[in-house]
Amino acid sequence: MASTPNIKVLAGLDLSEMDQPLIKYLKLLSELLPLNKVTFFHNIKQSELPESFKSPEQLNTIANTIKKKLEATIPALLGDQLPYDIEVSFEDYTELSFSKMAKKKQINLAVLGNKQNLEGNGGLAHKLIRMLPFETLLVPETYNPAPKKIIEAIDFSKYTPTVMQWGKLIKNHHQQADLTFEPINISKLSWKFFPGLSNAEIRKNTQEDIKMKSEKWAKLYPNANPLKVVPAEDKNIASALIQYVKKEKADLLIMGVQGVTSVTTLFMGSVANEVLYLESNACLLFVKHKIES
Repeated sequence: MASTPNIKVLAGLDLSEMDQPLIKYLKLLSELLPLNKVTFFHNIKQSELPESFKSPEQLNTIANTIKKKLEATIPALLGDQLPYDIEVSFEDYTELSFSKMAKKKQINLAVLGNKQNLEGNGGLAHKLIRMLPFETLLVPETYNPAPKKIIEAIDFSKYTPTVMQWGKLIKNHHQQADLTFEPINISKLSWKFFPGLSNAEIRKNTQEDIKMKSEKWAKLYPNANPLKVVPAEDKNIASALIQYVKKEKADLLIMGVQGVTSVTTLFMGSVANEVLYLESNACLLFVKHKIES
C-alpha cells in the first residue's frame, strides 16, 4: 500500500436488503479513507438463467435493467461527493468475475456485505478475501454510523506493518479526535502441553508473556499507542479477539489475512478464517502483506 493511495473500491451488490446499508457505508467510508472512485458490481450466474434469457440481446436488457434500478437508488444513499459507476457481468463463477472486474478497474479495496441478521451465508466473501490480491472490508448491516473506536489486531507477524499502515492512513485522513485506535494482541499459551501447571504458574507465565510483548511493541512502535495484551484463557484466539471487539463496542477491526495462489489452498485455516464465522457488529478490514519491490 502506498503512503497516500487513491483508493479505488469494488463494492459487491447482491440485489438484496444488504445493498442499502452497504451503499450508505461507502459514504461513511469516504470520511475515513481517501477514496477515489467506487465501482458497484453485480454478477449473474449465466448458467442459472433460462435458455430464452441467454441471447446477447436479453443479457444486455437484464444488465441495463439492473443498472437503471441502481442508478435510481444510489445517489440518495451515497451522496454526490464520491464518483461511482455500475458494472454487471454474467459469469458462472462469481469469484472469478470479481477478479476480472478488479483487474479491469485497477481496484485496491473490495467492500462486501457481512450479513448478521439478513439471509445469506457469506461464502462468496470468504473466498474473495483469500483470492483477491488486495484488501477486503466486510460491512455488517448492523454497523455503527458514527464510529468511535478502531482495533488493530497485532500478532507480530509480517502482517503487522500493513495493519499499522492502514490505521495510520485512517488517522491521517479522518483527523477527528473522537475516533480512538487501540492495538491489541491476544495472548494464547499452549497449556495443553503442560498439564501439570498450577493456576498460579499459569498466571505467572501469562503475565510474563504480556510483559514481553508490551516491551517488544514499545521498541518496534515507540510512537504508537500502547499495546493491549488480552489473555485468551480457555478461548481460541479468534473467539477472544471478537469477544474483546464486542466488549469494547469497537466499530472496525483491522487484521492480517494470508492470501492464496491456488484453489487448493483456498480453505486453509487461520485466525482470520475463524473470525469470518463469528458474529460481529464491527466492520472487518482484512489486509495482506506486500513484499517491497
